[in-house]
Amino acid sequence: MARRILFFFGPPGSGKGTQAEIISKQLGLPTISTGDLLRRQSQLDSQAQATMNQGQLISDEIINNLLNQRLAQADAQSGFILDGYPRAKTQFDYFYQTIVQPEDRLCALEIKVNAVEVQKRLSGRRFCPQCGAGYHLIYKPSEQLGICDNCQLALEQRADDQPAVIQERLILYQTAMSPLIELWQKQNELVVINGEQDIAAVHQDIVAILQDRGLLELKP
Repeated sequence: MARRILFFFGPPGSGKGTQAEIISKQLGLPTISTGDLLRRQSQLDSQAQATMNQGQLISDEIINNLLNQRLAQADAQSGFILDGYPRAKTQFDYFYQTIVQPEDRLCALEIKVNAVEVQKRLSGRRFCPQCGAGYHLIYKPSEQLGICDNCQLALEQRADDQPAVIQERLILYQTAMSPLIELWQKQNELVVINGEQDIAAVHQDIVAILQDRGLLELKP
């Protein structure tokens, strides 16, 4: 069976996760975020957790094992959307050599956003430690400043949303993704989307690309 496999990537705060979730519903394919898989991994050791909090990359072995476990589930058999994977050439090579089948149809979508906008977006993010609801000081404020609308608990900031860590994450992203972008270009699988538009405009650009490549058919 030919699977539809989409890669959504971009710098931290680019909105790739939001766009991936919207397209996921239209395609009926699961969105798989390796970041979410890591955060949900209850057995992640303290050293790996500290590495994540500092914005550093987790080892390929951990990432690939978690990904394989997720791809084995029934909802991913006809295709899936990857958010934040691969993040290194070793992961790229592993995926294409081990997971991709000749009949699969792939597309890599890069959501581009400049560094200033990234800092603005990430430094304002907040979340509820109990229900996990997400907020933003500018774009999605809670009804009562700093308090979750659902649980009435004080909102928290992720350790990797601190300004110094954001800068480190941007450097890591640029260093890691440059060679992968070149590989996707050579395979004619790369599409670049302007992520500095509003959410609806970014979505429309993505829809147009997927329709053009025969990966999405919208119902009349």
